[in-house]
Amino acid sequence: MPISPTAALRVAFLMIVACATATAAEPPSDWYKRLQENRPLAALHGVRQMPGMDQVAAQIGVFVGDETGGCTLFGRLAFPEDAEYRDALDTITEAASGRRVVMLNESHFRTVHRAFLLRVIERLHAQGFDALAAETLNSRAPSQLRNGPVDVDTGFYTPDPVFAAAMRRAQGLGWDFVHYEAMRDNDRAAREAGQARNLADWLERNPERRLLVYAGGSHISKVADDGWMAARFIADTGIDPLTIQQSATACPETAGEWPVQSASALVAFRAGVPMRGSGHADLMVLHPPAAVDDAKSVLGAPTRICIAPTKTETLLRAFSPGDPALAIARDQVRVPKGARSALLWLTPGRYRIEREHLDGRQTLGYTVVPGGAAQSCLSPVGG
Repeated sequence: MPISPTAALRVAFLMIVACATATAAEPPSDWYKRLQENRPLAALHGVRQMPGMDQVAAQIGVFVGDETGGCTLFGRLAFPEDAEYRDALDTITEAASGRRVVMLNESHFRTVHRAFLLRVIERLHAQGFDALAAETLNSRAPSQLRNGPVDVDTGFYTPDPVFAAAMRRAQGLGWDFVHYEAMRDNDRAAREAGQARNLADWLERNPERRLLVYAGGSHISKVADDGWMAARFIADTGIDPLTIQQSATACPETAGEWPVQSASALVAFRAGVPMRGSGHADLMVLHPPAAVDDAKSVLGAPTRICIAPTKTETLLRAFSPGDPALAIARDQVRVPKGARSALLWLTPGRYRIEREHLDGRQTLGYTVVPGGAAQSCLSPVGG
Protein backbone atom coordinates (compact mmCIF):
# COMPACT_ATOMS: atom_id res chain seq x y z
CA MET A 1 0.00 0.00 0.00
CA PRO A 2 1.56 3.38 -0.95
CA ILE A 3 2.38 5.86 1.78
CA SER A 4 0.54 9.18 1.93
CA PRO A 5 1.86 12.28 0.15
CA THR A 6 2.60 13.89 3.52
CA ALA A 7 4.61 10.87 4.62
CA ALA A 8 6.75 11.07 1.49
CA LEU A 9 8.82 13.91 2.95
CA ARG A 10 9.54 11.78 6.01
CA VAL A 11 10.61 8.94 3.71
CA ALA A 12 12.95 11.32 1.89
CA PHE A 13 14.39 12.51 5.19
CA LEU A 14 15.05 8.97 6.40
CA MET A 15 16.63 8.07 3.07
CA ILE A 16 18.89 11.11 3.32
CA VAL A 17 20.11 9.83 6.67
CA ALA A 18 20.66 6.40 5.12
CA CYS A 19 22.69 7.92 2.30
CA ALA A 20 25.21 9.23 4.81
CA THR A 21 26.20 5.65 5.65
CA ALA A 22 25.73 4.04 2.22
CA THR A 23 28.63 2.07 0.75
CA ALA A 24 30.12 2.25 -2.71
CA ALA A 25 28.55 -1.14 -3.45
CA GLU A 26 25.10 0.52 -3.45
CA PRO A 27 25.29 3.13 -6.23
CA PRO A 28 21.52 3.87 -6.41
CA SER A 29 21.66 5.12 -2.82
CA ASP A 30 23.84 8.00 -4.04
CA TRP A 31 20.73 9.71 -5.42
CA TYR A 32 20.75 12.37 -2.69
CA LYS A 33 24.44 13.05 -3.25
CA ARG A 34 23.64 13.63 -6.92
CA LEU A 35 20.98 16.17 -5.95
CA GLN A 36 23.56 17.98 -3.83
CA GLU A 37 25.85 18.03 -6.86
CA ASN A 38 23.05 19.67 -8.86
CA ARG A 39 22.57 16.58 -11.02
CA PRO A 40 18.83 15.89 -10.82
CA LEU A 41 18.70 13.52 -13.80
CA ALA A 42 21.28 11.23 -12.20
CA ALA A 43 19.40 11.47 -8.90
CA LEU A 44 16.15 10.45 -10.59
CA HIS A 45 17.85 7.57 -12.35
CA GLY A 46 19.29 6.33 -9.05
CA VAL A 47 16.14 6.57 -6.96
CA ARG A 48 14.09 4.79 -9.63
CA GLN A 49 16.29 1.75 -9.16
CA MET A 50 15.41 1.54 -5.46
CA PRO A 51 12.35 -0.48 -4.41
CA GLY A 52 9.68 1.28 -2.38
CA MET A 53 10.78 4.75 -3.50
CA ASP A 54 8.02 5.54 -6.01
CA GLN A 55 6.86 8.68 -4.21
CA VAL A 56 10.36 10.11 -3.79
CA ALA A 57 11.01 9.35 -7.47
CA ALA A 58 7.82 11.22 -8.38
CA GLN A 59 8.97 14.22 -6.33
CA ILE A 60 12.32 14.32 -8.11
CA GLY A 61 10.63 13.73 -11.46
CA VAL A 62 8.90 17.10 -11.06
CA PHE A 63 12.32 18.77 -10.91
CA VAL A 64 13.04 17.64 -14.49
CA GLY A 65 9.57 18.27 -15.89
CA ASP A 66 8.21 14.74 -15.50
CA GLU A 67 4.94 14.60 -13.53
CA THR A 68 3.84 11.17 -14.68
CA GLY A 69 4.78 9.67 -11.32
CA GLY A 70 2.54 12.02 -9.37
CA CYS A 71 -0.31 11.63 -11.82
CA THR A 72 -0.05 7.85 -11.57
CA LEU A 73 -0.01 7.85 -7.78
CA PHE A 74 -2.45 10.68 -7.09
CA GLY A 75 -4.28 11.44 -10.32
CA ARG A 76 -7.80 10.70 -9.04
CA LEU A 77 -10.25 13.61 -9.24
CA ALA A 78 -13.39 14.53 -7.37
CA PHE A 79 -15.39 17.57 -8.43
CA PRO A 80 -17.97 19.28 -6.24
CA GLU A 81 -21.54 19.11 -7.47
CA ASP A 82 -23.59 22.23 -8.24
CA ALA A 83 -20.51 24.43 -8.07
CA GLU A 84 -19.69 27.70 -9.74
CA TYR A 85 -16.10 28.71 -10.32
CA ARG A 86 -14.34 32.04 -9.85
CA ASP A 87 -10.79 33.26 -10.43
CA ALA A 88 -8.63 31.98 -7.58
CA LEU A 89 -6.21 34.90 -7.34
CA ASP A 90 -9.02 37.47 -7.19
CA THR A 91 -10.78 35.39 -4.54
CA ILE A 92 -7.63 35.06 -2.44
CA THR A 93 -6.86 38.77 -2.74
CA GLU A 94 -10.27 39.61 -1.33
CA ALA A 95 -10.22 36.93 1.37
CA ALA A 96 -6.72 37.84 2.60
CA SER A 97 -7.71 41.42 3.37
CA GLY A 98 -7.24 41.95 7.08
CA ARG A 99 -5.60 38.57 7.66
CA ARG A 100 -2.20 38.41 9.28
CA VAL A 101 -1.39 34.87 8.18
CA VAL A 102 -2.23 33.01 4.96
CA MET A 103 -1.47 29.30 4.62
CA LEU A 104 -1.25 27.70 1.17
CA ASN A 105 -0.58 24.01 0.64
CA GLU A 106 0.89 22.05 -2.24
CA SER A 107 1.23 18.55 -3.56
CA HIS A 108 4.94 17.77 -3.76
CA PHE A 109 4.22 16.16 -7.14
CA ARG A 110 2.81 19.13 -9.12
CA THR A 111 4.78 22.08 -10.42
CA VAL A 112 1.61 24.09 -11.18
CA HIS A 113 1.11 24.46 -7.42
CA ARG A 114 4.50 26.19 -7.21
CA ALA A 115 3.67 28.46 -10.12
CA PHE A 116 0.53 29.41 -8.22
CA LEU A 117 2.66 30.16 -5.15
CA LEU A 118 4.61 32.71 -7.21
CA ARG A 119 1.40 34.42 -8.27
CA VAL A 120 0.04 34.41 -4.71
CA ILE A 121 3.27 36.02 -3.49
CA GLU A 122 2.75 38.85 -5.97
CA ARG A 123 -0.86 39.38 -4.91
CA LEU A 124 -0.13 39.30 -1.18
CA HIS A 125 2.87 41.61 -1.56
CA ALA A 126 0.48 44.31 -2.72
CA GLN A 127 -1.39 43.88 0.58
CA GLY A 128 1.71 44.25 2.76
CA PHE A 129 2.81 40.65 3.22
CA ASP A 130 6.59 40.45 3.24
CA ALA A 131 7.71 37.06 4.59
CA LEU A 132 7.49 33.47 3.35
CA ALA A 133 7.69 30.45 5.63
CA ALA A 134 8.14 27.38 3.44
CA GLU A 135 8.20 23.83 4.74
CA THR A 136 11.12 22.96 2.48
CA LEU A 137 13.49 25.64 3.80
CA ASN A 138 16.36 24.39 5.93
CA SER A 139 17.71 26.30 8.92
CA ARG A 140 20.41 28.05 6.86
CA ALA A 141 18.11 29.19 4.07
CA PRO A 142 16.79 32.46 5.59
CA SER A 143 20.28 33.96 5.94
CA GLN A 144 21.47 32.54 2.63
CA LEU A 145 18.51 33.93 0.69
CA ARG A 146 18.99 37.47 1.95
CA ASN A 147 21.65 38.04 -0.70
CA GLY A 148 22.53 34.64 -2.14
CA PRO A 149 21.19 32.34 -4.84
CA VAL A 150 18.48 29.73 -4.64
CA ASP A 151 20.58 26.59 -4.82
CA VAL A 152 20.61 22.89 -3.99
CA ASP A 153 21.14 23.65 -0.28
CA THR A 154 18.05 25.87 0.04
CA GLY A 155 15.60 23.02 0.52
CA PHE A 156 14.67 19.58 -0.76
CA TYR A 157 11.93 20.76 -3.16
CA THR A 158 13.51 23.95 -4.51
CA PRO A 159 15.41 22.14 -7.33
CA ASP A 160 12.13 22.44 -9.24
CA PRO A 161 12.89 25.51 -11.43
CA VAL A 162 9.35 26.80 -10.88
CA PHE A 163 9.72 26.57 -7.11
CA ALA A 164 13.08 28.32 -7.42
CA ALA A 165 11.41 31.03 -9.51
CA ALA A 166 8.87 31.63 -6.74
CA MET A 167 11.70 32.00 -4.23
CA ARG A 168 13.53 34.40 -6.54
CA ARG A 169 10.35 36.45 -6.97
CA ALA A 170 10.02 36.77 -3.21
CA GLN A 171 13.69 37.77 -3.03
CA GLY A 172 13.15 40.41 -5.71
CA LEU A 173 10.24 41.87 -3.74
CA GLY A 174 12.41 42.12 -0.63
CA TRP A 175 10.71 39.38 1.36
CA ASP A 176 12.27 37.59 4.28
CA PHE A 177 12.28 33.80 4.56
CA VAL A 178 11.32 31.79 7.62
CA HIS A 179 12.52 28.32 8.55
CA TYR A 180 9.82 26.52 10.53
CA GLU A 181 10.32 22.80 9.88
CA ALA A 182 10.58 20.65 13.01
CA MET A 183 11.38 17.17 11.74
CA ARG A 184 11.34 14.63 14.55
CA ASP A 185 12.31 11.40 12.81
CA ASN A 186 8.91 9.78 12.24
CA ASP A 187 7.03 11.48 15.13
CA ARG A 188 4.21 13.38 13.42
CA ALA A 189 2.73 14.91 16.56
CA ALA A 190 6.09 16.38 17.62
CA ARG A 191 6.70 17.66 14.13
CA GLU A 192 3.33 19.41 13.86
CA ALA A 193 3.66 20.94 17.32
CA GLY A 194 7.17 22.15 16.54
CA GLN A 195 6.14 23.71 13.24
CA ALA A 196 3.26 25.57 14.90
CA ARG A 197 5.50 26.81 17.71
CA ASN A 198 8.20 28.02 15.30
CA LEU A 199 5.64 30.04 13.34
CA ALA A 200 4.16 31.46 16.54
CA ASP A 201 7.60 32.47 17.79
CA TRP A 202 8.37 34.32 14.55
CA LEU A 203 5.10 36.23 14.73
CA GLU A 204 5.77 37.17 18.35
CA ARG A 205 9.18 38.56 17.33
CA ASN A 206 7.64 40.43 14.40
CA PRO A 207 4.33 41.81 15.68
CA GLU A 208 3.69 44.20 12.79
CA ARG A 209 4.37 41.80 9.93
CA ARG A 210 2.21 39.52 7.77
CA LEU A 211 3.24 36.00 6.82
CA LEU A 212 2.57 33.54 4.00
CA VAL A 213 3.07 29.91 5.05
CA TYR A 214 3.65 27.34 2.30
CA ALA A 215 3.18 23.76 3.44
CA GLY A 216 2.72 20.28 2.06
CA GLY A 217 -0.53 18.35 2.01
CA SER A 218 -2.53 18.21 5.23
CA HIS A 219 -0.35 20.49 7.38
CA ILE A 220 -2.81 23.38 6.88
CA SER A 221 -5.77 21.41 8.29
CA LYS A 222 -7.71 23.29 10.98
CA VAL A 223 -9.39 20.17 12.38
CA ALA A 224 -8.26 20.13 16.01
CA ASP A 225 -8.73 16.40 16.54
CA ASP A 226 -6.45 15.60 13.60
CA GLY A 227 -3.53 17.43 15.19
CA TRP A 228 -2.00 19.04 12.10
CA MET A 229 0.16 22.16 12.17
CA ALA A 230 -2.53 24.75 11.40
CA ALA A 231 -4.85 23.52 14.15
CA ARG A 232 -2.00 23.61 16.66
CA PHE A 233 -1.00 27.08 15.42
CA ILE A 234 -4.53 28.38 16.07
CA ALA A 235 -4.49 26.90 19.56
CA ASP A 236 -1.07 28.43 20.29
CA THR A 237 -1.72 31.92 18.93
CA GLY A 238 -5.46 32.54 18.68
CA ILE A 239 -4.81 33.63 15.08
CA ASP A 240 -7.19 32.16 12.51
CA PRO A 241 -5.20 31.96 9.24
CA LEU A 242 -6.74 32.01 5.80
CA THR A 243 -6.10 28.47 4.59
CA ILE A 244 -6.00 27.60 0.89
CA GLN A 245 -6.00 24.02 -0.31
CA GLN A 246 -4.72 23.29 -3.81
CA SER A 247 -7.15 20.54 -4.67
CA ALA A 248 -8.07 18.85 -7.96
CA THR A 249 -5.27 19.29 -10.50
CA ALA A 250 -5.47 18.08 -14.08
CA CYS A 251 -3.35 15.28 -15.47
CA PRO A 252 -3.22 14.42 -19.19
CA GLU A 253 -5.36 11.32 -18.74
CA THR A 254 -8.03 13.21 -16.74
CA ALA A 255 -8.24 16.36 -18.86
CA GLY A 256 -11.51 15.26 -20.47
CA GLU A 257 -13.22 14.84 -17.09
CA TRP A 258 -13.06 18.51 -16.16
CA PRO A 259 -16.42 20.33 -15.94
CA VAL A 260 -14.82 23.73 -16.54
CA GLN A 261 -12.02 25.03 -18.74
CA SER A 262 -9.77 27.89 -17.73
CA ALA A 263 -6.16 28.97 -18.13
CA SER A 264 -6.28 30.30 -14.57
CA ALA A 265 -6.71 28.57 -11.24
CA LEU A 266 -10.27 28.56 -9.91
CA VAL A 267 -12.09 28.46 -6.59
CA ALA A 268 -15.30 26.47 -6.23
CA PHE A 269 -18.36 28.25 -4.83
CA ARG A 270 -21.84 27.01 -3.95
CA ALA A 271 -24.69 29.46 -3.39
CA GLY A 272 -22.18 32.30 -3.36
CA VAL A 273 -20.07 30.77 -0.58
CA PRO A 274 -16.58 29.28 -1.10
CA MET A 275 -16.60 25.52 -0.74
CA ARG A 276 -14.35 24.13 1.96
CA GLY A 277 -11.76 21.53 1.13
CA SER A 278 -10.64 18.64 3.26
CA GLY A 279 -9.39 19.78 6.65
CA HIS A 280 -11.89 22.65 6.52
CA ALA A 281 -9.64 24.81 4.34
CA ASP A 282 -11.23 28.21 3.76
CA LEU A 283 -10.72 28.06 -0.01
CA MET A 284 -10.38 25.13 -2.40
CA VAL A 285 -8.29 25.93 -5.50
CA LEU A 286 -8.58 23.82 -8.64
CA HIS A 287 -6.16 23.75 -11.58
CA PRO A 288 -7.88 22.89 -14.90
CA PRO A 289 -5.93 21.42 -17.85
CA ALA A 290 -5.16 24.77 -19.48
CA ALA A 291 -3.85 26.16 -16.19
CA VAL A 292 -1.53 23.17 -15.81
CA ASP A 293 -0.31 23.64 -19.38
CA ASP A 294 0.36 27.33 -18.65
CA ALA A 295 2.22 26.78 -15.36
CA LYS A 296 5.71 27.26 -16.73
CA SER A 297 4.80 30.63 -18.24
CA VAL A 298 5.99 32.08 -14.91
CA LEU A 299 9.48 31.23 -16.21
CA GLY A 300 9.05 33.04 -19.54
CA ALA A 301 8.11 31.92 -23.04
CA PRO A 302 8.83 28.59 -24.75
CA THR A 303 12.21 28.87 -26.48
CA ARG A 304 13.58 26.16 -28.74
CA ILE A 305 17.26 25.31 -28.25
CA CYS A 306 19.23 23.41 -30.91
CA ILE A 307 21.30 20.48 -29.62
CA ALA A 308 23.27 17.59 -31.05
CA PRO A 309 21.56 14.18 -30.81
CA THR A 310 22.84 11.71 -28.23
CA LYS A 311 22.46 7.98 -27.75
CA THR A 312 20.96 8.32 -24.28
CA GLU A 313 18.48 10.57 -22.50
CA THR A 314 19.94 13.85 -21.17
CA LEU A 315 18.74 16.93 -19.31
CA LEU A 316 18.94 20.31 -21.07
CA ARG A 317 19.36 23.22 -18.66
CA ALA A 318 19.55 27.02 -18.79
CA PHE A 319 21.34 29.16 -16.20
CA SER A 320 21.95 32.88 -16.00
CA PRO A 321 25.62 33.55 -16.86
CA GLY A 322 26.47 34.49 -13.28
CA ASP A 323 24.71 31.56 -11.63
CA PRO A 324 27.13 29.43 -9.58
CA ALA A 325 27.41 25.70 -10.26
CA LEU A 326 24.96 24.74 -7.50
CA ALA A 327 22.28 27.30 -8.40
CA ILE A 328 18.92 25.97 -9.56
CA ALA A 329 18.45 26.14 -13.33
CA ARG A 330 16.15 28.80 -14.74
CA ASP A 331 14.51 25.92 -16.60
CA GLN A 332 15.40 22.36 -17.51
CA VAL A 333 13.80 19.57 -19.50
CA ARG A 334 14.50 15.92 -20.22
CA VAL A 335 15.65 15.30 -23.79
CA PRO A 336 15.07 11.86 -25.34
CA LYS A 337 17.91 10.17 -27.19
CA GLY A 338 18.24 11.30 -30.79
CA ALA A 339 16.46 14.64 -30.30
CA ARG A 340 17.94 17.67 -32.07
CA SER A 341 16.11 20.39 -30.14
CA ALA A 342 14.18 20.96 -26.93
CA LEU A 343 11.94 23.65 -25.41
CA LEU A 344 12.96 25.71 -22.41
CA TRP A 345 10.75 28.43 -20.88
CA LEU A 346 12.89 31.57 -20.63
CA THR A 347 12.62 35.34 -20.36
CA PRO A 348 14.66 37.54 -22.72
CA GLY A 349 18.35 37.61 -21.81
CA ARG A 350 21.62 35.72 -21.98
CA TYR A 351 21.91 32.15 -20.69
CA ARG A 352 24.52 29.50 -20.10
CA ILE A 353 23.21 26.27 -21.62
CA GLU A 354 24.23 23.00 -20.02
CA ARG A 355 23.48 19.36 -20.63
CA GLU A 356 23.45 16.79 -17.88
CA HIS A 357 24.42 13.25 -18.79
CA LEU A 358 24.11 10.43 -16.30
CA ASP A 359 27.86 10.62 -15.68
CA GLY A 360 28.27 14.39 -15.41
CA ARG A 361 27.50 17.95 -16.59
CA GLN A 362 28.54 19.55 -19.86
CA THR A 363 28.44 23.26 -20.78
CA LEU A 364 27.27 23.63 -24.38
CA GLY A 365 27.79 27.38 -24.61
CA TYR A 366 25.77 30.58 -24.31
CA THR A 367 22.72 31.92 -26.09
CA VAL A 368 20.70 35.12 -26.08
CA VAL A 369 16.92 34.85 -25.95
CA PRO A 370 15.42 37.76 -27.92
CA GLY A 371 12.59 39.94 -26.76
CA GLY A 372 10.30 38.58 -29.48
CA ALA A 373 9.74 35.03 -30.61
CA ALA A 374 12.84 33.45 -32.14
CA GLN A 375 12.38 32.52 -35.77
CA SER A 376 14.29 29.27 -35.35
CA CYS A 377 15.93 27.31 -32.58
CA LEU A 378 18.84 28.97 -30.79
CA SER A 379 22.26 27.36 -30.92
CA PRO A 380 24.52 27.71 -27.87
CA VAL A 381 27.96 29.06 -28.76
CA GLY A 382 31.18 29.42 -26.79
CA GLY A 383 31.93 32.44 -24.66
